[in-house]
Amino acid sequence: MPSYSRRVVTALLVAACLTGGVHAEAPGVGTQRTTPATAEALAPDIDLYRQHITTLSNPFFEGRAPGTTGNRLAADYIEFNLRNLGLGPAFPVETKDADGTVTHSEPRATYRQVFTAPFSPRPGDSVKLREQEAGFTASGAATMFTPGKDFNVLGYSGSGELNAPLVFVGYATRNTGKDYDALPEGTNLEGKIAVLMRFEPMDENGKSKWDDVRWSLAANLDTKLRTVERAGAAGIILVNAPGANDERVGKLEDISLGTARGGEGKLPVVMVTEAAADAMVRAGDAEGRSLLDLRKLADEKPVAIDLPRATAAVKVKLERVPLLTDNVGAILPGTGKLADEFIVIGSHYDHVGYGYLGAQPENRGKLHPGADDNASGTSGNLLIAKKLAEAYKTLPEGSDARSILFLWFSAEESGLVGSAHYVKNPVVPIEKHALMLNMDMIGRLREGRFEVGGIGTAQGMPEWSQPYWDEFGMKVKATRLGSPNSDHWSFHQKKIPNLFFFTGLHAEYHKPQDVIETINIEGGARVVDLAYRIALDAAQRPEPFVFTDGRPADPAKPDEAANNDAPRTPRTGVRFGVMPDSYDEDADGIVLGEVFDGTPAAKAGLKTGDIMTKWNDTELKNVDAWMPLLGSAKPGDVVKVTFKRKVDGELKEMTADVTLVARGPRS
Repeated sequence: MPSYSRRVVTALLVAACLTGGVHAEAPGVGTQRTTPATAEALAPDIDLYRQHITTLSNPFFEGRAPGTTGNRLAADYIEFNLRNLGLGPAFPVETKDADGTVTHSEPRATYRQVFTAPFSPRPGDSVKLREQEAGFTASGAATMFTPGKDFNVLGYSGSGELNAPLVFVGYATRNTGKDYDALPEGTNLEGKIAVLMRFEPMDENGKSKWDDVRWSLAANLDTKLRTVERAGAAGIILVNAPGANDERVGKLEDISLGTARGGEGKLPVVMVTEAAADAMVRAGDAEGRSLLDLRKLADEKPVAIDLPRATAAVKVKLERVPLLTDNVGAILPGTGKLADEFIVIGSHYDHVGYGYLGAQPENRGKLHPGADDNASGTSGNLLIAKKLAEAYKTLPEGSDARSILFLWFSAEESGLVGSAHYVKNPVVPIEKHALMLNMDMIGRLREGRFEVGGIGTAQGMPEWSQPYWDEFGMKVKATRLGSPNSDHWSFHQKKIPNLFFFTGLHAEYHKPQDVIETINIEGGARVVDLAYRIALDAAQRPEPFVFTDGRPADPAKPDEAANNDAPRTPRTGVRFGVMPDSYDEDADGIVLGEVFDGTPAAKAGLKTGDIMTKWNDTELKNVDAWMPLLGSAKPGDVVKVTFKRKVDGELKEMTADVTLVARGPRS
């Protein structure tokens, strides 16, 4: 350490108490580093981190789904803390005239950046059901169905009122390989209400004739509804095909089915129980046949059978309302020559709410607290804001330091919507964003599970960042790119260097069990201290970080990056049925963090904790190596998977033959 006067040393020691450590000068430009916080210095951070994450994961916040009361309350909580820290708002307030032209803008006047969230499938969020009626008339007698018991309006529906003849259209699906063509040639459904069955042609055991495991892509409900709509139907009555070997038989869907599609439906669409549909079909069919009788006809060929002895009445009045949600942001002003450049520290504060989007079907309607995902990162961002605000007060007069932009994004779970909105509407020109640090799921620190992605997104970043990983106290998996499934990716696409802090996937991911009791509070505070030190040092680094896309053009030259954007993980056409434990590019095999029940992987005997090492004869080093193989696979392919499993304390190599199936549609 260079020699300092007694007064300077005293000032540095005071700063150490606030920032976690003195600044050490290493050889070279821009290598100043803040030392890690001691256990004693970390204690108040742990207490504050616990307070924030316990609050945000409380059921009072309803899982923080965008547009909900709980989501707004979480934004209020963030803003309350920013005000208490004395941090100024990040966003402008704009005044617009009648045609939308901005006539005045007050810069940095609000902590909120309002935007429209995607439609929510949760009943009552995006779609308000104002009126609903359904029933049928036969032989002069009217039978009215009871909402919630006999029928429900679906999210696919539009508003409308009609009393019209009925026609049974079977499955209304197409499979050219099986010479099954949706509807009989020349079918015209104009002015009629179509009775449509879910699923696809099945055998006497209620199993698909076209798929060995479940249902094929031909069962896709969206496609079937559009087919009936194009044939001119005035309305649609959906029913589960009777006798189907499917857990949804006997269950009545609600307005959440189809709501996530967004826009206004054109036709009234309701779903009725099998019993209600059977009564309607028996009353309307000229031969008095049952719903099961007509289903068996549709199992053999496309049908459009008029039901002339009955008419149906359907009335639906819906109001579709835009859901508004907020990014929340504050600014810590920089100093000197670097003040007009910004370090972004980001995290998303939304979660999946009651599980209607982004959660497993069996958990729909259950509260998902989202303690790790992402109350952990949200709380970390609040803690960093406090630490950096205190550190900036101790910077020597005349220091050069970049401004810090703290951002909390909403609608991340809907597809990075909030961060995408921000980078299109930044508070300063996008080229002034020097570095983005993203914290998403930092609450489950375990040995060997801590990952930092993005060290390949700036020239020299691997060398600059390595000392931080070395002194962390456990192995850090530092990868060239972070996963494209979190908010740093929106910044990456704008060519902004970025780092992604992540403590790994786990069995509670997107489940109601992601609660405060599972959080490693001290571990989260340690991750925050690491991100804080990187932010503080990066803010004072004289040299800018120069963006690279993170992928080496030549593996022999790891610092040389290609110019094209890194690809997202592809969506494959087949289902395997596992969630990897890690997306680490330096892994040696794919550890299975979870194997989902009833999937091809589970049926082949794979279990959570197994390590996949080969796909047929191709070695699997990591998920990136596996994705192209999975992407080129087809439903029905049988793949020999080689994997390792711990048996009696030792890893033993095993194999399993896995029969791949089509990725399940909304059937």
